[in-house]
Amino acid sequence: MVKRNLSYEEQQLWHLYTQDIKPNSKLDLATEDKKNRFDIKIPKKVIFKRPAPDTLNNYESLKDKDSNWGKKLKQGKMPIEGKIDLHGMTCIQAHDKLHGFLERSQRNGKRIVLIVTGKGGPKRGYADYRFEDFENSLGVLRREVPMWLSGGAMRQMIVSFQDANIRDGGTGALYVVLKRNP
Repeated sequence: MVKRNLSYEEQQLWHLYTQDIKPNSKLDLATEDKKNRFDIKIPKKVIFKRPAPDTLNNYESLKDKDSNWGKKLKQGKMPIEGKIDLHGMTCIQAHDKLHGFLERSQRNGKRIVLIVTGKGGPKRGYADYRFEDFENSLGVLRREVPMWLSGGAMRQMIVSFQDANIRDGGTGALYVVLKRNP
């Protein structure tokens, strides 16, 4: 773009347009040091000595949380008001059934329910599919149900859970204490 000089009429028009503008001494960019004008101050990086706790992993955070309920349940003083057996279900089926069961139980005013997951064990016909990685991971529902209870929508419905007594299923079952109906 080539600069050109203003004509006499354009100079007169510019003068009329700018005659009531007062210069602002505070924003005098011509005298300001242009080098400092674009300095960006970056805050120093804060290094934490210990890592923050993992908020997504709350596995078994509600397990044995309420000791009063735990004592009563272990002594057999509290009646079990509902029971669900998840044997033979896939994880998806079991999750849906369990969520629906807990919602119905809470809505009906039940406080203590029994969830039977089973202890897990070798299945017939699956011997060929077992690898060393899966040797110690028998009982998928036994492992997953406590995580479901400790997180997501089910966590909002329960107070605490714990392993059941031997007469009710032992480590293959859980007592769940539900919150009162809101």
